Amino acid sequence: MLERLFQYLGLLAASFVSLLKVIVRSNLMLKTPSVQERECVILGNGPSLKKLLADRLEDLRGKDLICVNKFPDTEVFTQLKPRHFIFVSPEYWVDDPANPNTAIRQNIINALIEKSTWEITLFCPYKGKKAKDWLNNIRRNKNINIVFFNDTPIEGLSSWNRFFMGKGWGLPRPHNVLIPAISMAINSGYKEIYLAGADHSWLPMISVNDKNQALVNQQHFYDENATKSDLMYKLGMRPRRLHEILEKFMFTFRSYFDLKDYAESRGVKIYNCTPDSYIDAFERKAIP
Repeated sequence: MLERLFQYLGLLAASFVSLLKVIVRSNLMLKTPSVQERECVILGNGPSLKKLLADRLEDLRGKDLICVNKFPDTEVFTQLKPRHFIFVSPEYWVDDPANPNTAIRQNIINALIEKSTWEITLFCPYKGKKAKDWLNNIRRNKNINIVFFNDTPIEGLSSWNRFFMGKGWGLPRPHNVLIPAISMAINSGYKEIYLAGADHSWLPMISVNDKNQALVNQQHFYDENATKSDLMYKLGMRPRRLHEILEKFMFTFRSYFDLKDYAESRGVKIYNCTPDSYIDAFERKAIP
């Protein structure tokens, strides 16, 4: 009984901290545009997506698609013409020449601008609104509609989390881009959400070398050559230690259960269509 009390008080404290984060960091007036369609497919960049694209490319053409991260810089982007594109990393708009990821992110944005000949919604964290030159560059393409969202991380009591997410004031810790993608899909009004390319099979890919550096082999569907283990950086500042990598993964997998709870409260079904996915929160089902 006492243990349950302490657990509740811990969750309550986390909820109050989340409330303070929302007050300080979130724009409480942001709204997510609604859609009329019932279903959408979120395309993660995991290696399993390669087979899905080879087997069911034509089937995917007629669906509402949400793509993430490097997808615009692939040839299949113009073939499928996704309705939405989302990212969460500040490296997309922060100009930091010392960060090797800056040039990669800029190539993705350039591809989005150059290739989008159809109407597409770009979901961008609200913090990116301060990057005026970057935004003006994107707005050169009138087909791109920029929608800002609050990526403020929230934790604590489920009832509080559902309230914050319902208002669009925050979301579970966005350690992976699929977390805001699912959140935006729910708040947009989709009733059935299908996840593809959501492998998340990093655990067997972790190693530690003789220099005590923790390495992860992160594979993607667009990799042309065999990938290799590499350092995982903490916001581009320094390599993550092993416990920090595992902590990041823990928050990611836990966030999916928070999203499942929120989806059920809104009458939304989330299906994981990724073969051998490590995500254990959602029901497994093939894309219809």
